[in-house]
Amino acid sequence: MRMTKEFDEGSKPFRHSGHIGPGPKPGPKRAVNLSIDAEILAAAKAQRINLSQTLEDELRKRTQQAREAKWQEENREAFEAHNRFIAKHGIWSEKYRSW
Repeated sequence: MRMTKEFDEGSKPFRHSGHIGPGPKPGPKRAVNLSIDAEILAAAKAQRINLSQTLEDELRKRTQQAREAKWQEENREAFEAHNRFIAKHGIWSEKYRSW
């Protein structure tokens, strides 16, 4: 008797996080002192929010955004030069395109 898994149509829809590949590797931890508004801290504790993980996630997101913005700024001229070249000379494979 062969048992097979059937597709469950009633299951929750698949939601992709948008991230491809392994997640960020955790680095060594370092203790730091922070000053936080007492009301916000109390609310976070009441909701059992992990402050260290929340701060780490937000810092990771913001530093990634800063790196991306810096990369875009550093490479803006190269992209603009490429676009000017294409506008002036066209695409080398234009004659082979069928669409």
